[in-house]
Amino acid sequence: MEITIQFIIVIVYFVLIIGLGVFAKKFVKSSRDILVAGRNLGLALTTVAIAAEWLGGTSTVAVGQWAFKYGISPIWYNISTSFGMFLFGLTWAALYHKMKVYTIPEMIERVYDRRTRLTSAAFFIIAYLLLSAVQIGAIGALFSGALRMDINTAIIIAGLGITLYTLAGGMYSVALTNFAHVFVIWIGIGGAYLFYMSKVGWYDGIARALDQWVAQGAITLTSEKALNPFGMGYSTVFAWILGGITGTFAAQASVQPIFAAKDWKTAKRAALLTPLIVAPLGILVTSIVLATIALHGNYVGTDTRLAFPLALMMIPNPILSGITMAGVFAAIASTEAPILLGMATMFVRDIYHTKLRPKADDDEIVKVTRLGTFIAGIISIIMALVIKELPIATYVNYAMRGSVFILLALAIYWAKPSPKAAIISIYSALITAGIWYAYYMQNKAYPYGIHIVYATTVISFVVAILATYLVPGGKRDTTPEELLVPPEEDV
Repeated sequence: MEITIQFIIVIVYFVLIIGLGVFAKKFVKSSRDILVAGRNLGLALTTVAIAAEWLGGTSTVAVGQWAFKYGISPIWYNISTSFGMFLFGLTWAALYHKMKVYTIPEMIERVYDRRTRLTSAAFFIIAYLLLSAVQIGAIGALFSGALRMDINTAIIIAGLGITLYTLAGGMYSVALTNFAHVFVIWIGIGGAYLFYMSKVGWYDGIARALDQWVAQGAITLTSEKALNPFGMGYSTVFAWILGGITGTFAAQASVQPIFAAKDWKTAKRAALLTPLIVAPLGILVTSIVLATIALHGNYVGTDTRLAFPLALMMIPNPILSGITMAGVFAAIASTEAPILLGMATMFVRDIYHTKLRPKADDDEIVKVTRLGTFIAGIISIIMALVIKELPIATYVNYAMRGSVFILLALAIYWAKPSPKAAIISIYSALITAGIWYAYYMQNKAYPYGIHIVYATTVISFVVAILATYLVPGGKRDTTPEELLVPPEEDV
């Protein structure tokens, strides 16, 4: 490990953020505080807490990894999730807040039944463990590049640090630390973008340099492909758009701040403002990676996870480089913290307090939430040591969330599928996602070239419809208005 100025800046920021997260513990007096900040978040804190889900390791390290292979087209990750959140703000954000729930599975119980809630909670926790592993793997890659340390050691240290500050203050920790993170993200990554683009001669300079490297046989990424927004292929881009939109409506980590907002108007406005923070990040990250290739050729070697962190380390001004690295750490930590809290919340509210210990008192719920956050962090660290393809694991998560969106949409707008039909649909999506992911890891391609998002979304929808009409007890006689009755009192 090498002690550099970048090292000092990143570590100082890391320690300050842990301190801020632990400071938030003073606001936690009950389980309602740790899970949804007492339903008292204002517009600014709600907005940055929502945006955090979409500014993390996928938006930075994973998008950078794919930018090294495909060029600028991974910008669709940020664009699609931003569009999805905007649509969510226009449609379901106010409804979710008015229903006074803590989790997406609890919302599912409101429109189906308790058994469906338990099934979906287990389904969601599996999906979020994958996404959590992606974030911790990404921050390990960042620390490895910044601190010149073994990537597995970096994964363990960074994962434990984020886990500890999240379990201390819960949603208050998430909201306060993310408020700091957003500023550091844009100062750091924005500064790196301006440095690289001015140095390489903006996009014309990138195009000329890439083609020169291709002519020399040093790289294979041509300027035509690199600067094509559909360079990954139309099928992949549209799958990302579909996954980004459908996954947004069922994203516990970004929807939990909606539950924590002080009123439904704040929840709706925060969802509508979030895209302004999220959407532009993709162009900055992909452009930084392309500019670094233009200047240095194949600077990564075999581990493409390091494409973005190494690009930042190659900035000659160590202060700018350190601030930029701190910005990427901020991005990843801002996503991982709500993911860990989201998993703990679903376990406590949807499994522990619903099935295992219905009579648990408030103090016990707080303790189990913290224990659940810690266990989720440890499992995520172990998974992060194994998973190498960060973007693929992300879209397994999106595919599984998309299938839950299908069930919620069918209940909210149609209401005919019964809980039995919903559970059959959930299992069909889980089996499909497992088969598609296993096939991809073995063959580096999806079955028949069909993206996992298409497969799980279509199959879960078709199975839900077929089960509604063909399975005994699959159809119910009710209306959306009968299902969507807000509780009279908050809980």
